[in-house]
Amino acid sequence: MQQQQQPSADLSSAGSTGFGFLNIRSLLDKADDVRKLLSDHSIDVLCLAETWHDADSVCIRRLRSSGFHVVDCPRPRSSATAESLAVNHGGVAVIAAGGVRLSVVPVDVHPITFEFVCVRVVVHRHVCTVVTVYSPGSESVQSAFFDELADLLDAVATRAEPVYLVGDLNIRLDRADDAYAVRLIDLLGGYGLNIQVSVPTHQLGGLLDVAATRRDLAAPEVKVVDVGLSDHYLLQW
Repeated sequence: MQQQQQPSADLSSAGSTGFGFLNIRSLLDKADDVRKLLSDHSIDVLCLAETWHDADSVCIRRLRSSGFHVVDCPRPRSSATAESLAVNHGGVAVIAAGGVRLSVVPVDVHPITFEFVCVRVVVHRHVCTVVTVYSPGSESVQSAFFDELADLLDAVATRAEPVYLVGDLNIRLDRADDAYAVRLIDLLGGYGLNIQVSVPTHQLGGLLDVAATRRDLAAPEVKVVDVGLSDHYLLQW
């Protein structure tokens, strides 16, 4: 009997590097969907928000056993919920195909208004830093969010290699008169970052998800694609 081969996790090609971001709204039962997404869309590095996972979740182990590199940051559970079986909402992760090297970039910032993971990506001759952010969003924490995001940007914006800031910030960037949207654009601009998304990223409308890059480098073309895995769309470049 011929043994069935596992799909290859080595998706990177010599010519280009594919990146993506998706608020996946639970990775727990979507490990196979993520593998297919990486393959079908030629994505080498996929950043995820709202993974809803724990450190010992099966979905993370399955991806690693399939040959993918994973750097993850589950939402910490409180002492009261440490043994709970309830879904652990939040969480961020970066998944990379074989041939891509991921390493954690230590950042001495400890925000309470958002979750993040910062990684250094090395693939072929391409080196960059990718920061993935998830902010649940709330009127009561917006001021603190901007202060904490500035602290994070202070730590990463001066890195020599290109810096990508991606994530679901839960700020309506499609509303030109929204004070939070204006403040976010101004804050990122102050660190030399431009948002490269200009169309809705959610099924109900609204530009909630961002991919921001340094303005002194060539701007990538960011595609917004409904891949059917969430109520958010995939950002791909």
